[in-house]
Amino acid sequence: MERQEFCDRVLAKVCHATPEEKASIRAELDAHMEDHAAALLEAGYGEAEAAERAMAAMGDPEEIGAELNRDYPLGWLVLSRVSLIVTVMLCATLLFSWPILGNVLYSLQTRIAPESSPFAPRDQYGYERKVDIRTEVGDDILRIYKVGLDVSTDGETGVVGLFTCNYNKKFFGYTANSLDLRFETLATAEDAPFFGSGGGGGGGGGGGVNYMLVKEIPVTRADDAVTVIYERYGDYAQIEAPVPWEDAA
Repeated sequence: MERQEFCDRVLAKVCHATPEEKASIRAELDAHMEDHAAALLEAGYGEAEAAERAMAAMGDPEEIGAELNRDYPLGWLVLSRVSLIVTVMLCATLLFSWPILGNVLYSLQTRIAPESSPFAPRDQYGYERKVDIRTEVGDDILRIYKVGLDVSTDGETGVVGLFTCNYNKKFFGYTANSLDLRFETLATAEDAPFFGSGGGGGGGGGGGVNYMLVKEIPVTRADDAVTVIYERYGDYAQIEAPVPWEDAA
């Protein structure tokens, strides 16, 4: 089986991804197999055997595709299309309307497609997973929409980046410029909790939304998730963001 056929069989199971998303998945699969094959070549395997072993190490393509398909449900495809249409319409309206419509656009993007916002951080990680994890934090909704992982050279440790945003529960409400969060993993269990440093875009849309990338949260292979905790003014919230170690296998 050739590498292209392997990718085709994976993508055949990813039913609701857009053409751009499928192209991205194909590129990631191809790059992963190419890196694995290169390592096997250095270990002394022949080119054909290295390519075959690299594909075998990936696993069953149908199972991989079925797993990826869970990350691209039909609802996400519909919402992305609706978000695109609404975004275009609102952008056109902005040329002839009051600036307050900008707040509506940013608030809508944050709720439906946060990565499309101009305030969203553009940092990239070796392994990334889209998620949709939300919790109430006071008058706001805290949302984690993507988790990034960079693996250290030892292969057993790494750092995580959490792509977060928060917005007011009321559509036209104002949001906090930042949230005091702490982050716990097994790598920080014996030390003080990790508070992290934010990066990326700040609040936009007249204070209606806020984006933050929490960088360099230390993790080990034993960490299935990063625990995110908010505790202030009598409010308490705790959620977990999965660490995509299996993508780095």
